[in-house]
Amino acid sequence: MDDSAIVNLFFERSEQAIQEAQKKYGDYCFRIAYDIIRNREDAEECVNDTFLHAWQAIPPNEPEHLGTYLGRISRNLSIDRLKAATAQKRGLGETPLDISELEDVIFQNGSVWEEIDEQVLLEIINDFLSKQKKLYRVVFIQKYWYLEEIKKIAEINGISESKTASILHRMRNKLRKRLEKEGYTI
Repeated sequence: MDDSAIVNLFFERSEQAIQEAQKKYGDYCFRIAYDIIRNREDAEECVNDTFLHAWQAIPPNEPEHLGTYLGRISRNLSIDRLKAATAQKRGLGETPLDISELEDVIFQNGSVWEEIDEQVLLEIINDFLSKQKKLYRVVFIQKYWYLEEIKKIAEINGISESKTASILHRMRNKLRKRLEKEGYTI
């Protein structure tokens, strides 16, 4: 079933919408959640919560790309769950450090969402990424969207871990300069 038909089922408030969305995007959402949380049970809960959130948000939202929409919900729920678990353990795992690396570049005074419109920031980042080499874009997205470990990114792309880390370092610096050029003081 195509995305528009599934979205129509959501608008009709048909429970089949959730079944069809799970059938088409359940594994995708699980991969996102598991790569962030690294715990099967918690990832499964995030996936279930993803479809509940979609049920509550569609309508009024009418996503053009249902897979991307569900992936974003799954990612956000997983990050929230990871932050809660990390706060409880007061641990310093790799994932919270990964997020903080990028926060140092894009967040101002603790929270960019309080300072600027999210859509403007996303447009700047998307434009920035569109002007980078394909490998650099892929590595950046694998790290900061999918929160993959450097070792896994290196394996997937057939490059060394040091080259992966170097690409990420350069990309963060370039993004910082781009944001400063756009008027965001870092």
